[in-house]
Amino acid sequence: MFRIHGAAGRLCDSPSRREFLSVGGLSICGLNLAGWMSRASQGAPGVTGRAAGFGAADSVIFVYLQGAPSHTRVPGRFLGEVLPNLAQQSDHFSLIRSVGCKPPGLPNHGSAIYMLMTGHDPGNFSPTGLAVPPSREDLPSVGAVVGRFHPTTASRFNYAAVCGPTKEAAVVGLGQGAGLLGAAYDPFTNYDDATRPINLDVFALPGDVTLDRLRERIELGRRIDSELGRKGTATTTFDVQYQKALALLQRNEAIQAFRLDEEPERVRARYGMTRFGQGLLLARRLVEAQTRFVQVTWPARSDDEPAAGPDGSWDTHRNNFPMLRDHRCPVFDKGLAGLIGDLHDRGLLERTLVVAIGEFGRSPKIGSATTNNVGPGGRDHWPDCYSCLIAGGGVRPGQVYGESDRFGAYQKLNPVHPYDVLSTIFHAVGIDPETEYHDTLNRPRRLVDHGGPVLGLF
Repeated sequence: MFRIHGAAGRLCDSPSRREFLSVGGLSICGLNLAGWMSRASQGAPGVTGRAAGFGAADSVIFVYLQGAPSHTRVPGRFLGEVLPNLAQQSDHFSLIRSVGCKPPGLPNHGSAIYMLMTGHDPGNFSPTGLAVPPSREDLPSVGAVVGRFHPTTASRFNYAAVCGPTKEAAVVGLGQGAGLLGAAYDPFTNYDDATRPINLDVFALPGDVTLDRLRERIELGRRIDSELGRKGTATTTFDVQYQKALALLQRNEAIQAFRLDEEPERVRARYGMTRFGQGLLLARRLVEAQTRFVQVTWPARSDDEPAAGPDGSWDTHRNNFPMLRDHRCPVFDKGLAGLIGDLHDRGLLERTLVVAIGEFGRSPKIGSATTNNVGPGGRDHWPDCYSCLIAGGGVRPGQVYGESDRFGAYQKLNPVHPYDVLSTIFHAVGIDPETEYHDTLNRPRRLVDHGGPVLGLF
């Protein structure tokens, strides 16, 4: 049974162009269905050219490793013994080793997350770069922009967020929503622990409502909207959102994606029975169901103390190396390698762009520091230079793009800004990064503050 509850309802660094990539520990509110379906507006992107890789991807899986994984200065594609599964998939992905920027204020998580997610300066943050709660005045997230300018069909999800929300201190959902684009483009969220059966009650109709009755309600709403429209009231959202909700219920392939128990045990084991691993498996299933953009967020809060276990934080101000070796890297390695390998084996990788990145890297100096509470064996925040992993969606595999200095501290060759990373995503799905839209005050806005796609990856 399906149930619908409730009513309808240049700024940072030197060069503007940067290249990015990083590998794991080595380098690297949900609305009801009807309300969510109101994110219905369609828009065609402006297209100014057909450079290499433009429109090569049908879908995006954006793997956000909140908390900021460590990176290294090792030349080339050396992964090491802590990432054995990714090493076996290295012919299917590329690395960017020169991502970097200077967030406003202190190098804290909040401002860096907002920049990575939205492609804009967080002008409303505190001078220290601490986050403020999300609002409709925020600039839209990368997933919301993709959903707005390159929507999928009515019976599919445009933008889904799984595994966990972005979290910094007490702020939940930082940079993850649609902001001023409106609720129509917020993600469909499901943060259930996917190692267990996912609760699908949000998709169930109330007990006394059938699909026929829902169709009748939609038709009644359409007539009301039409009548009000003749009287000068511009209201058409009811019909649009419920038609989309009905389409999703009638053709429920997208809903079926959440039934992970349908996967063979050997496939689930390939990803690892962790929240992160099964979140990546869910992302693959959503992409198979033609979801346009899926964000998989590491389940621990960005500024949690590093702790043992599969779900702990990447924010390793203490005990960096044992935490990565014993806890973070095994989960990341198995899960992401499982995703890349599985996408490749199913013939999906060519048309699916996979990006794995944190909000910044970790300091080259190990141990005590005078800022940010760094303890024994820890590494501080480091936005000046870090890494990103990118695969599929037209990206040529086996590359190492960019280079840091010999300490892994600063960009040396082919610098890449986080905004360039987002521009690359837009480019890959066929959205011109130069596209503009108007905000709530009718001011023109670019999709990113500056920068452009990293064409050397394609």
